[in-house]
Amino acid sequence: MGCVSGAEENDPTLNQLIDETVEDLMKLSDAELLAELAAEGADPEAEAQSARNAIAAGIARAGRARLVAARTAVDRDRTARIVRQPVPVALRASILERFANDDPKLKSRLTMAARNGEGITEQEMDSILADLRELGVIDDEGNPIER
Repeated sequence: MGCVSGAEENDPTLNQLIDETVEDLMKLSDAELLAELAAEGADPEAEAQSARNAIAAGIARAGRARLVAARTAVDRDRTARIVRQPVPVALRASILERFANDDPKLKSRLTMAARNGEGITEQEMDSILADLRELGVIDDEGNPIER
């Protein structure tokens, strides 16, 4: 309910009254609604503008709340990446070797690098491990995630 706040917001009787009033208003034709407004001495255009303003304000509040939530999530993700301790090179190599035994394409890549005498670079290791983390195959420490 956007039209009440505080203690009234949790009042079931008030909420029911508001729901019934809105339902009654929705049943009125345009002519009947304009006649009711005129009988009360209200300006239909001013009332319509007031309703538009209230809707726009509600949309803006919801948008700001979504933006704050998104910024919070981005900040949390950035912090999580910064705090992550690098996995030692030897452990990264053993993780890749374990997956290479089950993945012929990965094994071929690692074997090609070894044949050229270059070995796999740390950057390539990190890239492959990042892919495995993103796929949910391993956690941040390189441990397999059981499914």
